[in-house]
Amino acid sequence: MNLKTVLKEVLEAHQKWVDTQGREGRRASLRDAVLQEADLHDANLQEADLEGARLSVADLMGTNLRCANLKRADFWMADMKNTNLQGAELQGANLSEVTNLTQQQIDSAITDSATVLPTSLRPR
Repeated sequence: MNLKTVLKEVLEAHQKWVDTQGREGRRASLRDAVLQEADLHDANLQEADLEGARLSVADLMGTNLRCANLKRADFWMADMKNTNLQGAELQGANLSEVTNLTQQQIDSAITDSATVLPTSLRPR
């Protein structure tokens, strides 16, 4: 099974989990997953576990990552235009050279001293 097929199945099960408040489907667990260059445009990954995931050069435009576990994730060169990061755990994450990331997005997320931000942005 290729990555695109697996991701589609994970996203569908996660959406069902979100829609039914956990009664059906299953929470997306993509801990330490290699998702470089993945197309997650407009995906709903709220509350998903992506700790340590490698999302460099991924398309995350419009992706809902609200309250997701993104600790130690690598987002190098990912596109985060209109990505919802409200309450997302970005402790230790690499956001260097992320495109279309705003200060407002960072301010709505949880960061720490180990979070690497683009030089134009400052920690919350």
